[in-house]
Amino acid sequence: MRYRCMCLVIHAPDDLRVDEQDAGALGPNQVLVDVGFGGICGSDLHYFHHGGFGTVRIKRPMVLGHEVAGTVAAVAPDVTRVKIGDRVAVNPSRPCSACTYCLEGLPNQCLEMRFYGSAMRDPHVEGAFRNRLVCDAVQCERVAAGVPLDLAALAEPFSVALHGVSRAGPLLGKRVLVSGCGPIGALSVAAAKVHGAAEIVAVDLTDATLAVARQMGADTTIHVAQDSSWVQRYSADKGTFDVMLECSGNERALRAGLEVMRPRGVVVQ
Repeated sequence: MRYRCMCLVIHAPDDLRVDEQDAGALGPNQVLVDVGFGGICGSDLHYFHHGGFGTVRIKRPMVLGHEVAGTVAAVAPDVTRVKIGDRVAVNPSRPCSACTYCLEGLPNQCLEMRFYGSAMRDPHVEGAFRNRLVCDAVQCERVAAGVPLDLAALAEPFSVALHGVSRAGPLLGKRVLVSGCGPIGALSVAAAKVHGAAEIVAVDLTDATLAVARQMGADTTIHVAQDSSWVQRYSADKGTFDVMLECSGNERALRAGLEVMRPRGVVVQ
């Protein structure tokens, strides 16, 4: 049985359409997910406004989206990982399982990675902003009963924050600076809180993002454009922070953060 789906397709900059497409049929180890929620990544916005980012440009219409969660609607006969009715977050990465890195147990370094909603390859990898998605069962992670699907759609960006925190080492009792409070920065605040940071200071350039950081668990927030002395205060005695999670990608932010790090501190960018 083949399925049909309605998809959100970027045709050109500022040309986003809802198109009907063939969703495919279930193959071995595959499932059909009724998508409930999707998160809009910065890359999706770049495709919409500019047709791509850096040297990457769409060469033909492409379904956007890679941060999605939904409900399993059908499963292939050999699937045991999930069952019909399970609520799942979908991993947008599809490693090849055959290259050198996959065989070394490093699928995140796959040489032939397919990632939903990406124009880096030609033909492009179609995305997950669709009402029905056929995917591999291994891409599905069951969502706990108390977690709503709209939050489950944040699993992919939250995994970025959790990975960053894991690279920083143990945070229990540490003083943590989070630089940049967009979605990844805000989620990094939450991740640091969960991992036992004693104090979290978040810095950014807008009041709205800093308000979100406070809601996510930041003890102190600083609007750096309005408080030019913050670096001087926190750089006393060779620095204040044990860990910096740099989430802005801004050179000036990184340089300021280095000024307030304690000796032997850890910077995760």
